[in-house]
Amino acid sequence: MPGTYKGIIDTVAPAVMSEGGANVKNDALHNPVTAFNFVLEVEAIYYVPLKSVKAFTKENEYEYIREGGVNDYVHLKRKPISKPFTFQVERYVGTDTVNDPLANGTEFILPLVLYIYKHKAKQGYASSAPSDPSRIYIFTGCTVISKEYGALDAERSGLLTETSTIAYRELIVVPKL
Repeated sequence: MPGTYKGIIDTVAPAVMSEGGANVKNDALHNPVTAFNFVLEVEAIYYVPLKSVKAFTKENEYEYIREGGVNDYVHLKRKPISKPFTFQVERYVGTDTVNDPLANGTEFILPLVLYIYKHKAKQGYASSAPSDPSRIYIFTGCTVISKEYGALDAERSGLLTETSTIAYRELIVVPKL
């Protein structure tokens, strides 16, 4: 049915194929990436399981410059970065004998890598990268700038959590290969 949305998709879909042969249209509609299985790779040694990752954004600040006279055109000029880009990771506190991989004030040499999975994530102290992630986020120039520990309440049972705020310089998104 040319001229309809479905007709356009069906005629364009063969041209919208990735190198691996997966149909991009069907992957986006019928095979979305779930957001509840993830692990953070720290210094290529630790694979830290996380309870949650707060939304991370990279936002630039702009200054509006309006031309004088009768011209009402507005120019946008990018301002210098005034505050670091940050994201927060929340994890359960364990009784590990290993040092805290996300200690406050730690400046990481290697990038932090956040792996998103459709299935159970690999975790713990390992020597190989987790296999078959759906999406990868790479954070470079990272420093842990604050830690917050969850509430302790004797009247209610619960697991102790810690929230680490991490500043980063660059965010690189790597889709599934």
